[in-house]
Amino acid sequence: MIGRAADKIFTRVFIFLIMTVYFWIYTVAGLVVLGIGPAFRTVTEMHMDKQWDYRLYHFKEGWQRFKRHFWQMNLHTWLFLGVGAVLAYNLYLSLSIHTLWIIFIQFIIVFALILDFSLAIFTVMLRSRYDVAFKDAIKLAIVQFFSNFTQLLTFIIGTIVLIVISLKWPGMIFFLSPGIYMVGADRLSRRWYDKIDKMLGAV
Repeated sequence: MIGRAADKIFTRVFIFLIMTVYFWIYTVAGLVVLGIGPAFRTVTEMHMDKQWDYRLYHFKEGWQRFKRHFWQMNLHTWLFLGVGAVLAYNLYLSLSIHTLWIIFIQFIIVFALILDFSLAIFTVMLRSRYDVAFKDAIKLAIVQFFSNFTQLLTFIIGTIVLIVISLKWPGMIFFLSPGIYMVGADRLSRRWYDKIDKMLGAV
């Protein structure tokens, strides 16, 4: 029993390591700024297809996916990053205004930043799982954002906790954190996937 549990834990950690190493290799291959979006989708898709069988994770197969998604995912990535940058800059400017009403504006901006980030992740997860157009994936991601507050809160807290842990132990950023995050985001979205599958089955 203990041996089986230890083997299961080892396999999962090993797959997190494989996913993270592939993610960084693909990211660097895209000169980082053009590689991070396609790399995220590529490795996410690989996990959705291969799950916990480490023997099925092949670099060459991932490379073909990376090239196929390259320009499409860069449009996706930089659209959300651009919106996030504008919102973050406006939040920064609002800090210099010392009036009571600005707190309400700041609250709206922070909410918009959370929405932008969540939609970016949810959209790429949906496009990794389903053959769906970008605009349709955004619509589904918006519904997902507002459909389950507990799930959303878990996602946000989980993101913050992983960032804090990764900053405390920087080695995790290069060997574990991206893989853990992709798997975690996928698991948290399972209920939403089930609803989509039921809707597709009813059509």
